[in-house]
Amino acid sequence: KYELIKQVTGLSQDDLLSALSALKDSELIYERGIYPQSVFIFKHALTREVVYDSILAKKRKELHKEIGNAIEELYGGDLSDHCELLVEHYFLSENYSKAADYSKMAERKAEKNVSLNEAAVYAAKRVAALEKLPETKDILRQKIDARTSLGLYMFQLFYFVEAKDVVEPIFNSAVDMGYTKRVAQLYTIMGTYSYW
Repeated sequence: KYELIKQVTGLSQDDLLSALSALKDSELIYERGIYPQSVFIFKHALTREVVYDSILAKKRKELHKEIGNAIEELYGGDLSDHCELLVEHYFLSENYSKAADYSKMAERKAEKNVSLNEAAVYAAKRVAALEKLPETKDILRQKIDARTSLGLYMFQLFYFVEAKDVVEPIFNSAVDMGYTKRVAQLYTIMGTYSYW
């Protein structure tokens, strides 16, 4: 989106419009929508890949962080419409705490839309993000929550083996912690797996 590009690049309106015009004239991108609500899209996925791969890894990480921060700043009033993008940008910027938070938001959004497959994808991203954070009691509790949620989605999708594999690493921790709510759900998942 134009607003987001302007925020991240920090260019003046004239300079940004000139640069975008040059990219459109060279047929690298095309513009969808009407200025200032324009969305700019690469004409070919291969072009996007070449441009992305040409950016140094450290710079890419910084750009993802800047884009995530800009989205939060621009759309702070209603981030639920942008949580999926925020998951990707914060994960790629290695801000795993924010990636986990937005994964949970995207997971709940998908669940409300009755899309268990999509909810499971974001639950898995939440697990992946939490696994990268240093182990604390709070993070352990979040891991138990995330893995249990993912296990329950797998369970509802009749992937009993996958559900068991997801919850097995945190089963003993949840029991030792006395996390009653989750322990009951974990026993349901493990019991169904054993039954099947």
